[in-house]
Amino acid sequence: MLPERIPIPESLHSIETGDPIATCLACDRSLLDGPTEYLIEKGYRQYEAYDVRETVFGHALCMKCHATMQQSVSASSKRRCQAYLSEHVDLAARTGRLLDADTHDPADWTRRCVVHDTPREELEEYQVVAHCQGDELLLTHLPLLMGGPAIDALVQRLSSETIDDLGGFRDEHTGLPPDLKRDLHGPIVA
Repeated sequence: MLPERIPIPESLHSIETGDPIATCLACDRSLLDGPTEYLIEKGYRQYEAYDVRETVFGHALCMKCHATMQQSVSASSKRRCQAYLSEHVDLAARTGRLLDADTHDPADWTRRCVVHDTPREELEEYQVVAHCQGDELLLTHLPLLMGGPAIDALVQRLSSETIDDLGGFRDEHTGLPPDLKRDLHGPIVA
């Protein structure tokens, strides 16, 4: 069965230009004009005291580069992360419930942490991951939102070598200042 396709919402556009993200972060492959599938990942931080939300990072990775990045995750790290997620998340049930809804608004898919069910507004940090092809968002088990506590729980399950490798990828491809860098970079759950 082919996934439902909708236009990529503005919330997943580039934070620099406001336009759809046009190239892969790692290889600069063009993403909008062809059959290349890719993931968009955006990270957010909220400051409750100031009622402010900022986008900390936003990028796209083609599936080939994502697969290369995933190869740096050790087998034991993958097993521990998958066990944690399968204990806390039923992606098939979630996807079925959301696809059966009257509307296919991607915002409905990212209102709550997929792991802890915490509302987005209550999270200090969170990441959104979406699966796209060309100028369309594919409604698969993505898009999803993962809150900071869930991300931290996944990081705790990664080996030191995997954390170093993912950190190296992050440092090579993103310009995050040191105070905003996380130990985890990249869509582990996708």
